Amino acid sequence: MSPFQIASFIFIAVGPLLVWMFDRKPHTAHLTRICERTLAVLLVLALLGELGAKISDGTFDFADALPMQLCDWALFTISAALWWRWRPGFDVAYFWGLAGTAQALFTPAIASDLFWGRLLIFFFIHAGIVAGVLHLLLTARFRPEWPRSIIRLAIASCCYVIIALTANALTGGNYGFLSHKPPTHSMLDLFSNTHWLYVLEINLTGWVFFAVLYLPWAIADICRSRRIAQEPLPR
Repeated sequence: MSPFQIASFIFIAVGPLLVWMFDRKPHTAHLTRICERTLAVLLVLALLGELGAKISDGTFDFADALPMQLCDWALFTISAALWWRWRPGFDVAYFWGLAGTAQALFTPAIASDLFWGRLLIFFFIHAGIVAGVLHLLLTARFRPEWPRSIIRLAIASCCYVIIALTANALTGGNYGFLSHKPPTHSMLDLFSNTHWLYVLEINLTGWVFFAVLYLPWAIADICRSRRIAQEPLPR
């Protein structure tokens, strides 16, 4: 595990917890909002910085430089959720960030010999997305809700797959790893080499992860409903 990965996990574990502890003190709500909006701005600037770096060093290519990876879309949704406390953005970022972006921190699809600044941007973006989601869970007390969060997730995910497949067809790229498996080792190595089956397996696996992420909230809702049903009616 690289130093950037270790730093990312420390940031994810410590950052949201520190803001939550700070927010519990009186008269700190405005400072919490500053932290949220600062993270949102830094995430967008990091993405623009990555784009600028590719343009400046001559490696910009429509096949891999467009903001069409799933983590790019997760960045946009969590940034909007942090800036405006926008629940639809959180709903999508919760599932995309914890199911997809977090996994990219364990198996990063990036060359380890890149300039350290590019590596820093990559890991900051991915760690920032996950940290933003955890912050809104802890401090803003956001949570996915049935059925509206799942409907939003389904619509956003379908749009992403269609647009990413179209972008891949037009540019010859591999956005969302929907054209072929990444060169680095990942869970996708277990999937079929037949393209249509490979895409289907990616989507089905994604929804399995989404279901697991929603399961604790579903159990909590069921327990609360049963507790309310068992309460005696007022006379």
